[in-house]
Amino acid sequence: MSATPNPLFAHLRDLHAHMAWADAVWFHLWGKSGFKDDPDLLQRMQHTADVQTAFLMVLREEEVLFPGDKPTPEFNRLRAVTRSNHEAFSAFFRAMDPEDISRVVLVPWFPGRPCRVTIAEALTQVAMHTQHHRGQFMTRLKALGGQPQNVDYIIWAWKDRPEGRWDEQE
Repeated sequence: MSATPNPLFAHLRDLHAHMAWADAVWFHLWGKSGFKDDPDLLQRMQHTADVQTAFLMVLREEEVLFPGDKPTPEFNRLRAVTRSNHEAFSAFFRAMDPEDISRVVLVPWFPGRPCRVTIAEALTQVAMHTQHHRGQFMTRLKALGGQPQNVDYIIWAWKDRPEGRWDEQE
């Protein structure tokens, strides 16, 4: 591993640490909301978790497999998969040489010409994609009568970059 910190690597690691914290907060809010069976939230969360899983496969240079039609998992299963994904991203960062972020990987699910991006771009996409949907989750939760919470990056930084706490209240 490189002894000198790579600023882009450190920033991407922070984006993913924020993502883990924000998703843990989201699942806590969703779990206590009384709307754990909302089909829109379940389907959208399944999509988000599936994309995180697929990008982990890309980053590990594994074959990306998309299961065919499958039933939408229930809340606890989605929570477990999302938590596992965040643990895997954290392990990926710990094992990766910071200079590897410029290595190119193939994102195989786009039609047409191959989608080749750097590891840095793939990691950025996962964080941005998850943030996009998390905003939709909070909006849906509010529309259902639940209590959303601001989980912006700046809030995470202001709170001294807490880890995601999956087993306790935020």
